[in-house]
Amino acid sequence: MTAILSVLAVLGSAIWYYRTAESRGQPAIGWGVAGAMLYYGGFLLWMHVILKFLIGAHFQVHSFWVGIGMDLSAIGFGALVAALSRHLVLRRKSS
Repeated sequence: MTAILSVLAVLGSAIWYYRTAESRGQPAIGWGVAGAMLYYGGFLLWMHVILKFLIGAHFQVHSFWVGIGMDLSAIGFGALVAALSRHLVLRRKSS
């Protein structure tokens, strides 16, 4: 289930970047790829740096519900990074 949410989030980020770049006369495919990379970058930063530090030894061995929470929080953080980056970089690039 969380894999489906992650796929939807990365596709949504890529499409959002693509359409925004296209409407502003920027190279749309490049920005779409950048949107996907920013989502995955935020996801991996949250999952493998922040959570690994916060949870410690329980990062590898945890309960089902803790794993779901880890995945959902990483999806949310990746989406947040993509959204903030879009606002700070792509929207201002055309101004």
